[in-house]
Amino acid sequence: MFGGWGCGSFYSGGFWGMGILGMGIQLLFWIVLIALIIYLFRRIGSRVHTRGFTGQDPALDVLNERYARGEIDLEEYQKRKKELLR
Repeated sequence: MFGGWGCGSFYSGGFWGMGILGMGIQLLFWIVLIALIIYLFRRIGSRVHTRGFTGQDPALDVLNERYARGEIDLEEYQKRKKELLR
């Protein structure tokens, strides 16, 4: 009606105006946002699995795991822990 420039036709110029560019920018925004959320969840999740361990002595960590699973009794646990802490 106004030669293609009136009443907001700049933003609603169909697929060849800002419409396709706007769609592309919006799609890129959502892809980046979803990727960031997935990255953060994975990073937080990896910390949860290692929270109970000291990380200083792997042998002591294994001993604690075996005792927690019930593979060794209290006497065996205390004996081996005493040997490890020497």
